Amino acid sequence: MHRALVQVVSARISAIVHATENLEKVIYAMRQACPQELFQSKPERRGLKGHYGNEISTVTLSLRGRPAGLFFSHLSRILPSGDRETLLNDLDTRLDEEGRLHLRLDKEECFRGALRLKDQDPIKILVSFQKSSDPGLRLAEDIRQFLDIPLDHNGSPSDAKVR
Repeated sequence: MHRALVQVVSARISAIVHATENLEKVIYAMRQACPQELFQSKPERRGLKGHYGNEISTVTLSLRGRPAGLFFSHLSRILPSGDRETLLNDLDTRLDEEGRLHLRLDKEECFRGALRLKDQDPIKILVSFQKSSDPGLRLAEDIRQFLDIPLDHNGSPSDAKVR
C-alpha cells in the first residue's frame, strides 16, 4: 500500500479583525484551529484602514518546520468529513502555482471549537510544502491521498506520514 509523504514547511493562520470585532476573541478562534503547544511565537498584528477609513487589523500566527507539519496533521483529523470531501474535490483550485494550499475556515465556528470550511469572513490558512522535482500534480496527489485515508482509533491518519 502506498504511504503518502507530505512534507510541510510552514503554515500561516491569519484573519482580518474588523472594528466591530473583539481582537482577543478572533485570536482565540484562530488558536482553536491549532493546539496551543505548537505556537512558538505571539500573534503578529498590523493596524490598517479600510476603504471607507474604518479601522481594521490583520492578525497572523506562523508555524515552521515540525510544528507546521503537526498542525496540518491535526487540521486533517478535526475537519468534518463533509469538508474533507469538499477539500478533496476542489484541491486543485486550492493549490497555487507555488504549491501552497489555501484554506478558509468559518471564524464563528472556530470560536465555538468546530472547524468548517467557509469563504466569507474567514480565518485563512496557508500551508507551504517541500517543493519536489515534479511540482503540482505529485503534491496534489500526495495531499489528496493524505486527506482521503481512514483515521485510526485515536483519530490519527492510519496510512500516511507527515513531517
